[in-house]
Amino acid sequence: MPSPQNVRRLVLTVAVTSITIASSLYGAGLKTNEEIAETTRKRQEATFEEQLAALQNMRSSLTSRKGLLEKQIRELDAKMEEKKQRAVSGNMNAEEHSRR
Repeated sequence: MPSPQNVRRLVLTVAVTSITIASSLYGAGLKTNEEIAETTRKRQEATFEEQLAALQNMRSSLTSRKGLLEKQIRELDAKMEEKKQRAVSGNMNAEEHSRR
């Protein structure tokens, strides 16, 4: 049976650890909310030209991403088609060997 001193030490350790974790999570939440409020405030205060520039930057970023994704899809389709062709030709070869 553990001694009362060890039990007390364990309880204090767990308490301090849980308080530290809770405080860290609470502080991170406050900071995130503050950053969201700051971003919203900046967006509302931005001029029309600044908003337009931001949207154009976002559009160019999304367009480049779209190009990359379309390229990856084309490559994947080509690989799948190649795999399908190999499977069909493999089946034909197997049928020819079985007939002989």
